[in-house]
Parts: sequence; C-alpha cells; structure tokens
Amino acid sequence: MFQTSFKYYKSRNPPPTFENVLLIGTDQPNLKPVQLTHDNESIFSGLYPPNDWKIYELCSRPGLLLLANPFTCEGQRYWMKRSLVNYPMHPNTTNQSNASQSTQQVQWWKMVQSITDATERKKFAQKLRWTTLGYQYDWTHKIYDETRKENFPSELRALVQYVATVLGYNRFSPEAAIVNYYPIGSTLAGHTDHSEDDRTAPLFSFSFGQPAVFLIGGLSRDEQPDAILLRSGDIIVMTGESRLCYHAVPRVCADLELPDNMGNSAKRWDPNDVSVEQHDDEMWNDVEQYIQYSRININVFGYDRSSCLLKCAPNIFLVGKFVLLTHRERIQYEFQPKLCTREKCKQRYASTSPPKNYQQRR
Repeated sequence: MFQTSFKYYKSRNPPPTFENVLLIGTDQPNLKPVQLTHDNESIFSGLYPPNDWKIYELCSRPGLLLLANPFTCEGQRYWMKRSLVNYPMHPNTTNQSNASQSTQQVQWWKMVQSITDATERKKFAQKLRWTTLGYQYDWTHKIYDETRKENFPSELRALVQYVATVLGYNRFSPEAAIVNYYPIGSTLAGHTDHSEDDRTAPLFSFSFGQPAVFLIGGLSRDEQPDAILLRSGDIIVMTGESRLCYHAVPRVCADLELPDNMGNSAKRWDPNDVSVEQHDDEMWNDVEQYIQYSRININVFGYDRSSCLLKCAPNIFLVGKFVLLTHRERIQYEFQPKLCTREKCKQRYASTSPPKNYQQRR
C-alpha cells in the first residue's frame, strides 16, 4: 500500500490530485489540535510567539506532531541562507565532498555565485543533495560515525532546543543533522530512521522553500500512508511510535502544480516591508533564485538525556525501587562507563558523583 501511494503522488502523467492531501493549519478530522501545557513567554528571533503557534497531532499516527509555519518571513530567509551559505562548508560532509578536491578549499556557495551563466549555475547548484552536521553520517554503513564529530551549529542547536522545550521535550540535545536539498521533481524513497543510538528521542524536521508531499505510514510497508503537504516553514516532530514509521517524499513541486488554496509559498518568506535586509540584498537575491526551484529540509537528531541514562546505566534506575531524578548530580551510584560504548556517554557521566538526596520506595 505504501509503494502504491508513493507511485501515485510521484506520477507525472497523469499527475495526482491533491484532494486527499492534508494541509497543516486547516480544520481536518485527522488533525487534532494540540494545546501547550504551559505558557512560554520567551521569544526566539525569527519565530512568532509560541502562543500563536498552530500545533496538531495526526490522529492516525500517534506521536506525529505537525506545526504550521511558526517562522516570520525574516526567519525563513535566515535559515535558507544558513543552509546554503554555511552548512555545506568543510569540514561538514556533502555528497559533493569527493567530487572535487577544490570544494574543500572553496566555499560551495561562492562556487555557485562564481558561475555567471544562469543555466550552468542552476545545473551546478542542483548537484548538492545533502550535507551533514555534528556527527557525520556514514552513508555506506548507514550509521553515525563516532570518530567524526564536527561542531554542531550553535544557532541551529538553539532553535531546535527552543522548539523542543516549547513542546515539552526540555531535555532534548541535538547531536546530528542531515540537510537535504531537493530540486523540483526529485523524490525520497520510503524508509525508516533507525541509525540513531536513541530512537526514543524525537526527530525534528524543518521545511523551507518549495512545497512537497510527505507520506507517513506505519511500522511496515503494508499500511496505507497519510499524505501531508509540507510548505515552507512547516515543522514535523516525530515522537513515540511515529518515530519508527515508514515515511517518504514522493513529490517536490512548484506552486503552479497545486490548487489555489495550497499555493503561494513565496508569501511565506517575502517580507511586507521592502526595506527589510536591504544590506543583504545581493546574497538574498542569489538565495531566492535557488529557492525558486528547490526545497530545503533540515532533519535534526539527538537524544533525550533521561532516556540515554536509562539505556546506558540500567543498574542505576531500578524500576519500582528507586525514584531517582534525572539530573546527573542526583544519581545514587557511581556510573560505570563500561556499560555503554558511546564515547560521549563515557565522557558525560564518568565523573558523576553520588546524589545528595533521593527517594526510596518500600
């Protein structure tokens, strides 16, 4: 069933209809509004206040959270520029890293800008399909390379932790990200994300640029998937059971392919105030040209510090006997690093001291 739906939305002739595609931010029976359990008075640059966010859970896929574009126009432009100008830089790995030694010496974006012919520039830019941040992903063995950890961008870490905190995942820590670059007409085959050490932690996925159809199925390919239209600024958070569900992108399309009520993506990043960012017009003009035929998808992985403790130190948390708080200074026993082979866990908890207080159940 999953593959049948994938082929349907991928088809060019005949093209699919979008009548059964869910639109985030609209009233639909399969989208259950989610209310924040606490007021968050802090405001993150480039985002609207959390109280204005529209958050939903997909009823047919418990744990799949959908946020309807919480970004301001300026915020969207900022993350588009970061994704194109900063993130494909060495030492981060891209699919072009081995194509030319010169790409390690010259910034990818500067190479794009140096091409004067518009057709050749577009052709070159479309060759970039992914870049990895933080722990570098080994595409051959489908694992994150513990020996290759680059600095995770501080501004992206701050964004993800802010969104995570608003949604109640206060202890989420970003460790790695894959930024995908999709030209219009490209696809991503059905798959599950199973390379991360902590699959109980949420996965955060940010969309910018052209719209895409996102399919989310069940734990096997035999289940009928739901189709969701992701537009610029929309966020998906995969938690719980949905974290292990099959998902895919069968279609990245232009606004002209969509019904009128689903299009107008450019309005999401074009500021009403034409004076905004005039000092950066030259860079933005080049980024805007790229985004007219592309979609950017930032996928952030990490771990929840409390769930990492449960997995890495099972002798510490004795269910039913002790109620121990998750802060490392309150762990009762000395942590034994040999229980976990992950180097970052060894470093994080090897020096943990016994707690000063704990509660014990009789």
